[in-house]
Amino acid sequence: MIPRKRRRKDLASVEKKQKEFHGLYNQGATCYLNSVLQVLFMTTEIHNSLDQNSDTDKELRNLFEKLETEPCRTVDITNSFDITDVHQQRDAAECLEMILHKVSPQASQVFKGQLKYSTTCSKGHNLNTETNPFLTLPLSLKDANNSTFSVERGFDNVFRTKSFIGDNLVYCEQCGKKTEATRECEIMEFPRILVLLLKRFDFDNNTMSHFKSDRTNKMYTLCGIVNHMGSLKGGHYTATILSKEDNTWYKFNDSHVRKLEEQPFANSQTYNSSTAYLLVYRECTSSTNILKKPLCIALIVCGCLLIVILAVILSTLNLS
Repeated sequence: MIPRKRRRKDLASVEKKQKEFHGLYNQGATCYLNSVLQVLFMTTEIHNSLDQNSDTDKELRNLFEKLETEPCRTVDITNSFDITDVHQQRDAAECLEMILHKVSPQASQVFKGQLKYSTTCSKGHNLNTETNPFLTLPLSLKDANNSTFSVERGFDNVFRTKSFIGDNLVYCEQCGKKTEATRECEIMEFPRILVLLLKRFDFDNNTMSHFKSDRTNKMYTLCGIVNHMGSLKGGHYTATILSKEDNTWYKFNDSHVRKLEEQPFANSQTYNSSTAYLLVYRECTSSTNILKKPLCIALIVCGCLLIVILAVILSTLNLS
């Protein structure tokens, strides 16, 4: 076991054994793009899915191959994805979805899930069923009824049964009249890589805490965070990513890449952050990857505690 405090010489010898990662040069205000590209580069599941007959897939593959050996420029990428103004900062979540829409279907499939919405009248008649794909799941952090915010509650809000009552009745052909009804949502297909979008541009502090979810059908573990510092109109993006090769967390800040001195979760089941914007999870494929305790990230929203679970335990929700 390596002591927490190391002499500089010992630290250097250890770092030589670490995997070397390379950065991406900022063209002006392309930190949002660089952070997303580094997440995709470290998400090896997408590498083998890139289509050699797709121009956008080729550009990503070329970039990934260059990143293995040296820092890279992203001019070819911005041209390929029609990013014309490199001095205008864009939203990282919108950038990720834009890239996943422009790459080949087999490449974007790694991130794609399916949501099913069903509307049923009070007599049990099916009024409507629709299935929609998703690449990211937005989680609202607003909850007027509770000052504590969590990912578990965020999921409950996404999949909570919606009731049509009072002046908001729904017409049922089989009943021949307007009637009370409910609308439910469930995940029909889980993605291999799950991305959660936190609507959190009003964070102002951080703290530490954790909780455990009892849902045990599907397990994901955190593998990356896209961070945003600043306001909705501007600021700076970085990425904090876990390497599969050496199980080490690295910080990607445009052309600068470094191993985090204080590794997240090394000494605690929680990780403090006031900047997390996108959380990227990898599906666990074997029981050896399932954590006995969920790792958590805790943040403050307008002075209220937000707890974000980092080992997301999902189930095919049955809300009936």
